[in-house]
Amino acid sequence: MSYAVLFVPGFPLHALLRSEAGLAGRPVALVGGEGRHALVLHASREALGVDPGLASALALSRCPGIVLRTRDPAAEVEAQRLLIAAAFTLSPRVESTAPGCCTADLQGAAPAATEAALRLRLLELTAASLPARAAIGPSPLVALYAARDAAPLRVVDDASAFLSPLPLSAADPTPDQARLLASWGIHTLGDLTALPKGGIGQRLGPEGAALWDRAAGRDERVLRLIEPARTFAAGWDYEPPVESLEPLLFLLRRHAERIALELRATGFAAESLALTLRLEDDTELRRDFRLPEPNTDPDAWLRALHTHLETLRTAARVAGLRLAAAPARPPRKQDGLFDTGLRDPAAFWDTLARLGALVGDERVGTPAPVDTYRPDTYTLGRPAESVPPPEPPPLHPRRGAVLRRFRPPVPACLLFSEGRPVLLESARAAGAVHAARGPWRSAGAWWTPEPWALETWHVELETGGIYQLSRSSSGWCVEGVLD
Repeated sequence: MSYAVLFVPGFPLHALLRSEAGLAGRPVALVGGEGRHALVLHASREALGVDPGLASALALSRCPGIVLRTRDPAAEVEAQRLLIAAAFTLSPRVESTAPGCCTADLQGAAPAATEAALRLRLLELTAASLPARAAIGPSPLVALYAARDAAPLRVVDDASAFLSPLPLSAADPTPDQARLLASWGIHTLGDLTALPKGGIGQRLGPEGAALWDRAAGRDERVLRLIEPARTFAAGWDYEPPVESLEPLLFLLRRHAERIALELRATGFAAESLALTLRLEDDTELRRDFRLPEPNTDPDAWLRALHTHLETLRTAARVAGLRLAAAPARPPRKQDGLFDTGLRDPAAFWDTLARLGALVGDERVGTPAPVDTYRPDTYTLGRPAESVPPPEPPPLHPRRGAVLRRFRPPVPACLLFSEGRPVLLESARAAGAVHAARGPWRSAGAWWTPEPWALETWHVELETGGIYQLSRSSSGWCVEGVLD
């Protein structure tokens, strides 16, 4: 039996850094306590000369420009959920061991596949600004010791050989135990386990026997298993409210990365997204995004969200946001042998989303005829993801002139004599009418609030050209040219 541990050193600081866009690349220290008693708990690598335990006043003097922050519980909860989601991609049996630490039971998992998946998770966590370490060991405790020492992944095959040289502090002795054992010349875990457990228990009591067990890597406890995510959503409150795009996109990326990993861990993909912005005046703006196909690609999600937010104008500042994903099973399909698929589906749908943001979603799509007798009536449907092969030519091809429509139709003025058109004036065609055919009248939808009626003529001008004219409730227009 083996276990995997994901461990994030300096977890409270990294959770804070990934929640505030303005802290990237700056010297930051996390402090605890109040006033003169405030001490540095963690410091970023940019905070030169600042170490844990240093007084906050000394930190300010040693590193001018350092940013001091206290722990952010909401940011730590969000970061812990990301770490848990990464652990669930390794095994369905996961324990949230401590803040910044998760343990997964790898019973039944293939070692080589698990190690490869663990390396991939570490890369994803680092890209999400949560640099983690990981280890695989025969017990949760041995895996935890190895994760603390990993760079960034370590696999322990021989627990005794691994534990023996570790310093005694790895087993977390109390200060009194550490001083006493140091006076005995015991400085490593191997030094302690070389002594009989019974003798240590007689001299140091039950706490000493427990310390010996920890030094030997013995961990008989049962993992406190948790359930994977059932809802895939994330929210954040801004204090103070924001009015620029950058902080919105920064947190949306963090939320999208976590939600995508949770979906992947449970075998789902996002079918659609819902973005809700809560404004400073307590009004809410909601927008639903239908994804081209269920996926777990946070970059594709961010492109759609970015396109929408770029064109959004609000009456007040944004005080909070919420991003939710509707889960669906990943698509499994096989196109026809001669079908033509999209070379880059993500880029195609991203382009359509940008066009929709410019002209409106209702004006982007593939035209399809509507079941009506009204000429030139169509609706815009969802574009196809693959193009079927062309149909063979008909056995009996159509004959007659082809109407090439003007879009939009050109307004016209038509002069009649004895019920026949004799003169046409428009921006596309003008002149005396040489011959005319018509009228053809059609009507429909008389039972609805918007009935329609058309009168259509075909006219040939003396200057050349045959045109189709029609009259509706809005007047005469040139619909197109026949050729």
